[in-house]
Amino acid sequence: MSFMYVPSLLRIPEVPGFTPPVGIWRGVGKDAGLFAFQAGDSTWGYYVMTEGSFTYSLVIDGREMTPQYSTINGYIWWSGGSGYVYYSITYGWVYLPGKFPGYEPIEENYHYDEDTGANSAEGDAFYSFTAPPYRADSEVELFGRGSNYGKESKTMTAKWKRWTSNNECGVYEAQDGASGEKILGLPRFRSNGYEYFTRSFAKTKGHYTYGRIKYSETYGKWIIGEVGSGAGWHEGEEPKVGGSVTFRFCRNEDSEATGSDITVSYVNHVRGDETTKAYLGEVAIWR
Repeated sequence: MSFMYVPSLLRIPEVPGFTPPVGIWRGVGKDAGLFAFQAGDSTWGYYVMTEGSFTYSLVIDGREMTPQYSTINGYIWWSGGSGYVYYSITYGWVYLPGKFPGYEPIEENYHYDEDTGANSAEGDAFYSFTAPPYRADSEVELFGRGSNYGKESKTMTAKWKRWTSNNECGVYEAQDGASGEKILGLPRFRSNGYEYFTRSFAKTKGHYTYGRIKYSETYGKWIIGEVGSGAGWHEGEEPKVGGSVTFRFCRNEDSEATGSDITVSYVNHVRGDETTKAYLGEVAIWR
């Protein structure tokens, strides 16, 4: 898979329990639309890969509410259907269907019915709670306010479709509705003589290179060294992730050069050392 690391000054409104990354791996080519970054702790995974979402969603009554990256009273907010979750000045965190994000809800005229023992109030139909459930395994209770006062509460959970890994490079495993696995980094191989070969980021004339291992257009073979060299060279196959290939020592017919075969085996995935220019910009968001 192909990714480019972009040092970032990413700024999003404050998200309870989550710190935005300082650098992002951006998928290119067939991986376009994927982003990977360090999530900071093990709440969601030490390293996270997503399809464009930089933080978690909320779920109320089975409806997913997605994050919106603009500010309401200093915090991020979420929307889903006709409902919104945001931080209000008067009531703190609220869930408000049927209005608009940032609306300051009204609650008034509290009443206690001595005959039924029920509490009620007038105003907007909304819910309040302490803070969003910023862990995948946690649940938060939403209490009725306004015309919902005294009625049955709701529950809120958090989810984040993503792939996670304990390491920056390597295999990322699916979580929360994602499928399959993703891989970040370039495959690295090692010879039986402890020489390392890291695959190039891009292909040249249809083929990757692996350090000294290159595909020869002239001879139609994978080569270590120079064909025809008086000191000899090695011929083999393209290195494969998860396996080993052996490069056979070759020499000219009239040469007395000696050498041994080289076995090249997959080790892990790592960062590459190729760089390019990145153009950064700043965009304001209005709502």
